[in-house]
Amino acid sequence: MSDDAGANVVELSLEQLVSQARACPALTTARTLAEWVGAGREVTPRGVLRPAAAVEACELLGIAPPSRKPRSALDLPELMMVWAAASAAEFIEVAGGRVTTGPGLGRWLDGAPEDVLAVWAACAAESLGLAGEAEPEDMEYLAVLAALYERGGTASAAELHGAIDELAGAPVSICDCPDCSPWGGAPDPVAELPSDLGPVEDVVRALSEFGIAEVRGDGAELTPLGLWFTDLAFRVNAPAADADAAELVAELTGLPDTVVRLMARSWLAARTPAAAVGELLSAGAAATGQERLDALALARGCGPEAAPAWREWAARDGFGAHARVWLAEQDGTEPAERDEAWAAVDTLTVLLDTLSADVPAEFLPTVLQAATGAGLVEALPLLEGCGHPDAPRLAGLLGGLPAPVPAPREGASGAVYQLKIQLRGVIKPPVWRRLRLPADIGLDRLHEVVQDAMGWENYHMHVFSHASGEYGLPDRGLGHRDERKVTLAQMLNDPGDKIGYTYDFGDGWEHDIVLEDVLPPGAEVADPVCTAGKGACPPEDCGGVWGYEGLKDTLADPAAEDHADMLEWLGLTSADEFDPKQFSTEEVNRRLRH
Repeated sequence: MSDDAGANVVELSLEQLVSQARACPALTTARTLAEWVGAGREVTPRGVLRPAAAVEACELLGIAPPSRKPRSALDLPELMMVWAAASAAEFIEVAGGRVTTGPGLGRWLDGAPEDVLAVWAACAAESLGLAGEAEPEDMEYLAVLAALYERGGTASAAELHGAIDELAGAPVSICDCPDCSPWGGAPDPVAELPSDLGPVEDVVRALSEFGIAEVRGDGAELTPLGLWFTDLAFRVNAPAADADAAELVAELTGLPDTVVRLMARSWLAARTPAAAVGELLSAGAAATGQERLDALALARGCGPEAAPAWREWAARDGFGAHARVWLAEQDGTEPAERDEAWAAVDTLTVLLDTLSADVPAEFLPTVLQAATGAGLVEALPLLEGCGHPDAPRLAGLLGGLPAPVPAPREGASGAVYQLKIQLRGVIKPPVWRRLRLPADIGLDRLHEVVQDAMGWENYHMHVFSHASGEYGLPDRGLGHRDERKVTLAQMLNDPGDKIGYTYDFGDGWEHDIVLEDVLPPGAEVADPVCTAGKGACPPEDCGGVWGYEGLKDTLADPAAEDHADMLEWLGLTSADEFDPKQFSTEEVNRRLRH
């Protein structure tokens, strides 16, 4: 950080910091919510506002009303963001089926400057995911804060993009919803963000809601309050300079590279580059998982002055392959294939162990290949022979990669398929549709057809399941193949063939798509057509098959505890208006044409 930025942090008075903290939109809106709560409001068993109160709170805060009545405040993300900020600041607290104002509101309004800053900092850190162990999506805030702090408080859009790109290539997502504002009706200080901020817009917007950063020209700048906050995060919370390397790496593992560099500064400054690398390589050789890779990354950042330590490790077997690869890079020569393969297996093993916690074993080969590229299989013989102890395990796993995408059936161009799409697990009545559509339709278009034919609203993720793999929107984490590159005729060839389709990974709506018939030439259809069907589509977000059964039971029993809430959520005045048997071929075809 520059000396000027450091001076700003030191010279800013507590009164100025408090004034900026109290003016931030996030806590201004949270305070409004807390004062509205007042002596108390009833909450659901899950501790959030009931439907009518949630809608009233939205009106108070200037949040756009929902398109349909919510089951509770949990169905209103913008309101829940304000609720989360108010909870983090202790402006509200829930107990005994009611929400009331909490002790934090008094400290915020009448407390000493230190108390106000403590409330603000705790709320900002928790709301932005910076308190405790940060979630992957919250790392973007740390990365942008670090980029700004490292450059004295100001960074260009390109520099902020670079900080985001360090997060394993994971871009910031942008919500296309025109009403998507993180804190409801609070003033929006970055409503006219420059278009070249692009993917970092959401991050800067969220930071601005807490008064931490603001747009400046083609980039962003930390406010004095933001400088104070980031200085606290990156200096006070950094590992001690006399910590051993293993302790340093353990504390920093999982943080963005820019953050790691900042928080390791004191530790690195207390050692020569060669001494630092010697300690880091020793720690890396003894570590496993991500800590092993992070120790190597820190060592690589110490520059060419650390070459003596790398040469010492290059004389060793095993982990010394990393040192030999580094030295070859410095000399501008090609590393030995065996060393390069050993280092690759070492890195892939960490990826594999990370994936194993979240991905079913049968999907690991596909996900591993998606994360590393198609060339992984071709390099398999070299990986097997590198001598790494995990090479046999990796080779055995990669041997189970799914079959190649099949070729379309002969004569598929211009052919018409008759399909039956049936929702699994839903009975009394069952829910199915019979369709005729071109055989060469892409799976991405088929997804839209299924949504319209069944009656879903396309709110959630989906995936097609076939013997050759899983197809959906390309996703390195989930390992889905690209549905845009595959046609229906490649998935289904003969009558009786079927593929699976899952919609909403939370509720888990599973469908069977069965090829019933290949219609003879002359039966061409330009667009999908529904010819028959049965049963109404379940409501979105009702909890899957078992939740839907519970919903039907609740509506059928006027004495049920949630009967009135369920009617309100569905937008009905009477349970008689709900008919799970309702189906109209004309209505389905109207949606398909639209």
